[in-house]
Amino acid sequence: MRRDVTIVVYHHIADHEDPLTGKLGVVTRPEVFEKHVKYFARHFDVVSGSDLVSGTLPRKPLLITFDDAYRSVLDTASTVLKTANAPSLFFVNPTTLLGSRLPVDNILSLAAVVLGKQQLIALLNISETGPTSVPRLIANVISKWTQAQIAEAKQQLCTAMGTNELELRRTSKLFLNITDIKRFASLGIEVGNHSMSHTFFRSLSSSELETEIVQSRELLEKLSGQTVQCLSIPYGNALDATEGALRAARRNHKAIFLVHAKSNRFKPAADIFYRISLGNAAPEEIPFKLRIMPVLRCARDWLW
Repeated sequence: MRRDVTIVVYHHIADHEDPLTGKLGVVTRPEVFEKHVKYFARHFDVVSGSDLVSGTLPRKPLLITFDDAYRSVLDTASTVLKTANAPSLFFVNPTTLLGSRLPVDNILSLAAVVLGKQQLIALLNISETGPTSVPRLIANVISKWTQAQIAEAKQQLCTAMGTNELELRRTSKLFLNITDIKRFASLGIEVGNHSMSHTFFRSLSSSELETEIVQSRELLEKLSGQTVQCLSIPYGNALDATEGALRAARRNHKAIFLVHAKSNRFKPAADIFYRISLGNAAPEEIPFKLRIMPVLRCARDWLW
């Protein structure tokens, strides 16, 4: 029997902001994350990604997931999860893991700190009346760019900051390395596919989707020694669940994840799942965020 499942998503678990993440809104404080996990253990049956794709779930299933390649999941979150005997699913980008590239998000965050908003907007040739924050810039502008445009923007920003992408990745202590991913299985962490380079899917060609989805999965399996069954679409927007992206994903993945914080009672397909980001929500807010708001969002969609 396939039951309604609650799925939460986190990114970076840290007690301080870093210029590479500070403008992104992706940091959850360790003490808050620990409170969240204790709440989950009391009120839900925490399941793994394999449990989810099997279709046989307990009465109140909840899946804990992570996106990107922040090593804080390994250094900090895994200890909390192990104490609670809670499995998790970590969606990783191979190029970040290999140390060759960084997502444009992190470079934009750093540039906003180092260069300031005005120079950042000028370098990217964006209207002054455009996005007022890095997340809005990503959602409203970068999402429409091709991979070539994003690569050029990253190079421009790095040059203006007197650095380069490889050097930023090499000197940062924020991200996982190849050897780290081999430890996941012993910690109860399953590996998921988060695309090769953390890019929007909506403007990609068939060959680009092959690299981002299919080749990424194959590489993650080789690096981790695990079977990769799940894909988290970068940025979690349904606009990136294009026909081509879904076709490529369904060749080898059994579950595809968005965000949108909606109830999975009303998900659009059997293999597509919504997730909820709790950030630094206080424990008393969790029932409202996990049980009430997801249903209200679905109701809003019907009314509109």
